[in-house]
Amino acid sequence: MIKKLVQSSVIAFTITPISLIALSITSKSNAQELPPDQVIQSMYAGVANIHGYQAVPKVYRPIPPGFNTSCGPMVKLNAFYCRRDHSIYISIPMVRWAYQYGDAALAYVIGHEYAHAMQNVYKFNSNNGPISELQADCLAGFYMAAVQNLVFDNRDIAEVRSFAYALGDFSNVWTEHHGTPKQRVAAVTFGMRANSPVRCKL
Repeated sequence: MIKKLVQSSVIAFTITPISLIALSITSKSNAQELPPDQVIQSMYAGVANIHGYQAVPKVYRPIPPGFNTSCGPMVKLNAFYCRRDHSIYISIPMVRWAYQYGDAALAYVIGHEYAHAMQNVYKFNSNNGPISELQADCLAGFYMAAVQNLVFDNRDIAEVRSFAYALGDFSNVWTEHHGTPKQRVAAVTFGMRANSPVRCKL
């Protein structure tokens, strides 16, 4: 269960491009999960802050399956970064799937897709394939450990590891393979323990 550390200005999300507006978010109790909008907004604002609000991608959420993005129709269980419009798209079913594991699982998804945006902007490991995907997992772990407005406890870490394992695959199609379950768990765990995003270079 993610803990919201402080009240802060965060990014608002709709099915249209985001804009920066001030939102006041109260802390949650230990007995409840943060709702998806708060997780997305808080994680996104935290990562944007890490990068000094440079090259901030747009976010479109929630996206129903079949919604036409700049990179094609939204697939049911998917979240992805689209280079064509420097945007992150998150489907409604993906949010629901993440919450089968917990709110931290959704924060991991946000971190992973934001990492792809930074890979593209800064031109490191931006090609499709498992190396790029595992590096994005590592960076997602680093982001979760480094954001200043959220705290992830041991239960959150377990949620992330379980979801990363579920997202692993054994595809033999290079452009679709994201890494095996064990590789994805290892990558995001390594990122959580890293003290710098440089440690995620592969």
